[in-house]
Amino acid sequence: MHTHTGVSSVDSLALVLRVLLLTGTAVVAGIGLLRAGAVMRPWSAWIAGVGTAALAGVSAVVLHINTGFAVAHVVLVLAVPLALRWRGPSTFLGFGLALLLIAEAALGHTSLAFFLDTIFVAVAVVWFGLALAKTWRPDSGLRPRPIALTGAVALVGAGIGQLVLAGVFDRRLWSTGYGITVLVLVIGAVSVLAVTLALREERRVYRVGAIGVLAAVLAWAALPGIPLPHDLPVPGIARLAQAAGTPVLVSPHRTGRNLVHFPESAGGGITVEQGDRIARAVPIPGASGTWAEVDLPPGSSDLVISRAGETGTVEVDAGDLPEVPGAADPECASAALGGIAAGAPAPVTCPDTELLAEDADALRKQVAYLAELEVPSLSVVGDDTPRGKAATGVVLAEAAHRGVPISDNPDGALLQVSGWQQASHTLGRVNFLYGMHLAPWLLHAPVVNSTAGAALPLRFDPRDRNALTYGMTQASAFGDPPSLSGYREWARARGENIAGDVTVYAPAQVDVMQMGGHEHGGNLGQWIPQGTIVAISGPLTEK
Repeated sequence: MHTHTGVSSVDSLALVLRVLLLTGTAVVAGIGLLRAGAVMRPWSAWIAGVGTAALAGVSAVVLHINTGFAVAHVVLVLAVPLALRWRGPSTFLGFGLALLLIAEAALGHTSLAFFLDTIFVAVAVVWFGLALAKTWRPDSGLRPRPIALTGAVALVGAGIGQLVLAGVFDRRLWSTGYGITVLVLVIGAVSVLAVTLALREERRVYRVGAIGVLAAVLAWAALPGIPLPHDLPVPGIARLAQAAGTPVLVSPHRTGRNLVHFPESAGGGITVEQGDRIARAVPIPGASGTWAEVDLPPGSSDLVISRAGETGTVEVDAGDLPEVPGAADPECASAALGGIAAGAPAPVTCPDTELLAEDADALRKQVAYLAELEVPSLSVVGDDTPRGKAATGVVLAEAAHRGVPISDNPDGALLQVSGWQQASHTLGRVNFLYGMHLAPWLLHAPVVNSTAGAALPLRFDPRDRNALTYGMTQASAFGDPPSLSGYREWARARGENIAGDVTVYAPAQVDVMQMGGHEHGGNLGQWIPQGTIVAISGPLTEK
């Protein structure tokens, strides 16, 4: 089956009931309120009142809405036709019903949204009352035409305000359900003003204009039940989307080679179709979830995701950005995901393109720490990336300075300064008597879990509040475990700095027996799921 952007059957029922209930209530309120200056037809009041009361009752039973609101609703909409013969009571009842309608429609909205909701309700009530008036009392003092014109102008202003509030000023305005609904609202409002200015015969103005008001009100009432459109893809910024019932991350989102990433929760058997090519998502050592490799052409295109019998489409736009060699890398994708989790997606420079000064300092202190432990030798494993080469040079120089022999003898210690994939491969095959020591950027659960024990020099405690907040935010947004590269981007986006004394930490697996077959959710956002990480040294200083 194809996934689609929409609402469930229960949400659809709620949406239909909301639209009908708000519209019917506005009609009844208009009949009552404008009774102050007009003679109304009782049959129209009874039809609208009984129908709206029935809708309120159904809403209370089916959707479990607030009983107090439902009872007040039923009482007021039935009281208006009952009191219609008396101008004063029916006017006050109509006014009270309008206030109740504003409260129901704007409940929980911000100040601007509340203001717009108030305008929509007021205009709808007045215009429906104008359209249903039989005759106007000359002694009432009310001037229908100026009232109608004021309402039309206010409706146009509210429509423009709703467009600004929606923030949809691109192709999503005519290509998504939400955008089309906003467009209908604005067009309906403008048509009311045009009719009010163009037509001369008053009765015709009110009845024809009421059609535009009805269109605008229906669109306004439907908006809360329509999903907001996704952000448009931006070339060079990793794309996070939903398709086939799972989060999807496309990185680096440039022309050429890209990785399409799925979390562990998505399961296996996922394929990605791009043009006439189909790629299967598979695990990558040192990274979580599964990954499919695709080649993106310049400009906009679609990725078709197939998973567990469902298919979905992810819109991508590589623009004309040239391919960056090595950018399609899981660690680079994790860094981009950190910025997205912070709510500030941005182009990311892949972490393996340079050795940061803070990491070089941490490596020097790590070698000094090993020298204090009197390790008999040190084996250094790097890679061909700029960071890996620079890190290897830093470690070798510091080892020579500290008098630590360099050797692959397993009776010594291992210091891994490569990327995730090679680290996972190495750690799963060797064992050193003086331990497996990792560069800071290798703090990622699939990497450290590749060996029974590891130690890393870090400038932060992975158990502190900020680190766990990042982990939980990312877990909620996508499902991946935290990484240092992602944490750095998350902190940068929030204007924070990960700075502190270098301390050696050691992760460890912890097996927790599940009780009664229940799973525990305490691992959400943890740096080492089903495990822990503790400091095994004090702050390291230069000596």
